[in-house]
This record gives sequence, structure tokens and C-alpha cells, in this order.
Amino acid sequence: MKNLWQKLWQTPNNRWLPAASLGGLVMLIIGAGGLGITNFIVHKTSENEFCFSCHSHEVNVRAEYEASSHFTNRTGVRAMCSDCHLPKNNWLELMTTKVIVSADIIPESSGKLDTPEKWEEHRSEMAEQVWQDFRENDSKFCRNCHVTEAMQTDLQSSMAVTMHAAASQSGRTCIDCHRGLVHALPKSG
Repeated sequence: MKNLWQKLWQTPNNRWLPAASLGGLVMLIIGAGGLGITNFIVHKTSENEFCFSCHSHEVNVRAEYEASSHFTNRTGVRAMCSDCHLPKNNWLELMTTKVIVSADIIPESSGKLDTPEKWEEHRSEMAEQVWQDFRENDSKFCRNCHVTEAMQTDLQSSMAVTMHAAASQSGRTCIDCHRGLVHALPKSG
């Protein structure tokens, strides 16, 4: 065993061995740097200010959000756009979602949503898509903050307690009852 260690630490006969080791170290540093930069970009593009950098969100969404109980409330807990629209505990799912939602730039840049009137014209289809996503994932984004087991039912109205129990037993999810909390509901046609 001693001879093996001596052989490993002696000057290599092959001049490519140090280059390969140095190359591996450089690749490790580049990979770590790339991962750090990716995580920084993902974090920055998950902030509210990034979401509001789209004209349609600044004009049509910001005021609704800032008027909601998810922005200002008695407990001082503030939900960010990413809390309701991006996965939290799965990096691969987060990256996949980020790629998918990057397609939102198409209606933004094509002028489909550039006025409040156009936004209202498409509000229903956008809301239905988000509601369907929430139904399919059992409102998992809501559950990042709202934990059923932590609810103090003695502080809820009797109707809320009854409705929560009925929803749980029937397989309904948060979005089936709690719509219009942050974003205005579509006008019925």
C-alpha cells in the first residue's frame, strides 16, 4: 500500500496526467459557477418586481395584488407571486415550470395583453387555466402556507368549518372555493 501512495505522488511520467487533473478542477469550478449563476437568475426572476416588469402585469395585476389580503393583512405575512405560481421544494420542477411560463412572453410581446381591455377580454381563459392547474395539483401552492392541520377551527366561522370539512370529504381543493382573493374574477359573459 505504501508503494501505491508513493507512486501516486511521484512526478508522473505522462505529461497529460497533470493537465487532466487541472482540467477536471477547472471544469468543477466552471460547473459550480454556472450552477451559482443559474440559481441567482432563478431567484431574481422569481421576485415580484420581475413579474411586474411585464407591461401587462404592471398595469393589470399589480394593483389587484397590492389590494389583496395576500399583500397586506393583520398577520403581516406577504405571499409573493412565486409563492402562488412556482413550485418550492423540487428544483427540477421549478426549472421545468420556469421554461413553460417563459412562453408568457409571447402574448405580452405580440400585443395580445397590452391594454386593460385586452387583458379583460382574455382574463377568463387565463384564470381557467390557472384554476385547472390548481385543481390538478390539489392547490399545492396554497398549501405551502395554508396547512389544514394547523388551522384553528375555533377561530373560523361555523360555516367555514363546515365548508372545509365538506370540501375535504368530497375531494375539492382550495381553488374550488377560494377564487378572486388576489386577482379579480372574470366578468361573467
